[in-house]
This record gives sequence, structure tokens and C-alpha cells, in this order.
Amino acid sequence: MNFTPAPFAAGQPERNSPVLFVVIVLTVAVRVAIGVGQMPVANFMPLTAIAFSSSACLDRRRDWLVPVLMLVASDVVLNKHYGEAAIGSWTVVSLLCLTVFALAGRWVTGRRSVLLTVGGSLACTLVFYLVSNTVCFVVSPDYPPGIAGWVQALTVGLPGYPPTWMFLRNSLIGDLSYTLLLVSVLSWQRIRAGLPAVPVWPVRGLGPA
Repeated sequence: MNFTPAPFAAGQPERNSPVLFVVIVLTVAVRVAIGVGQMPVANFMPLTAIAFSSSACLDRRRDWLVPVLMLVASDVVLNKHYGEAAIGSWTVVSLLCLTVFALAGRWVTGRRSVLLTVGGSLACTLVFYLVSNTVCFVVSPDYPPGIAGWVQALTVGLPGYPPTWMFLRNSLIGDLSYTLLLVSVLSWQRIRAGLPAVPVWPVRGLGPA
């Protein structure tokens, strides 16, 4: 398989490198394998970055659907493996968040830069952390009511489980690593096509029209 992108014709939208799709597919596949194996590195998987950063680095208008659908499919596989409903309430909450992140990534496509992509990815990590732990606080009877219970959900979590702040730390590491990998692949693609690499600062019009 030839992974070298063809030069872009003048006035034509960029064409995605197959390497970008390979990275996305392999990352989601590794997520499923780690989840099935219940490995402790599962918390490092770049869940939100797969949605946001993948959408930001892909060029076609409907490409944002690719990472979202792949993540939902992986959730279904993992839910079935654990004997749960294929589409549970948590999957719905996750789908809503990931869709918003992917659409935000699509907005970044036309303003693409290292700073904006990395910053947006980490912002999505923080938002997902707040939303997911707030949902856990609301639905779980094990948390005390009020602000104290919410703060507990956002910091130490429930007894017998790793503190939730560790999940945030691991998610930030995983999302940052994945985003930098995708941006590097995209820069390589552009350089091979005779275009400038992804700039550090936002430049209007770098992505597709």
C-alpha cells in the first residue's frame, strides 16, 4: 500500500492520508483489546482526542462521523463483553459528548494549528471529566448529597477505587500523546505534498474550504 499522498491540485480540498485512518483504527482497536483484557493502561486511552483531534485532522466535511461511529462501535463491543446492554445510558452520554467534541474538531479544521488542536483536545478532556464525574455523582447513591459529594466525585471518587483525579491525569497524557501523533502525521502528509507543515499558531484557511 502506498501511503505517500499525491500533491493537491490548486483550489482542490486536501486529501486524507491513509496513515491518519490507520492511526485512528489501530487506536480504537487497541482500546477494545485493552478493555477486554482489563489492563490498567485503559485509563490512558485517548477517548476524547479520538473524537476531537481526529476530526480536526481529517479534511472531508463528514469525516467527523468516522471517529464517533468507531468509538460507539467499540463501546457496544465492550458492553457486550461485560454482559451489559449494547447501548446503555452511559453510552448515550458518551455519544453526546463525543459528537460535540468531533463537531468542535471539524470547526478547528479550517483554522488548524498545533496550538489550537492540542489546546482543544485538552479542553475536551477536562469537559468530559467534569461531565462524566458529574453524571456519576447524580446517579450514584454512594455519594453524599450536595457540593461535598460533587467535589468528592471530582477528586477522590468512591472508596475502593482509584481516585478520579488519576483518571484525569492519565486521560490528559493519553489525549496529548495521541493529538501530537496525529498532528505529526498530518504535517508529514503536507510536507510530502509540497505544502507547509501544520503551523504552531492558527492560520485561517489551512484546512479545506
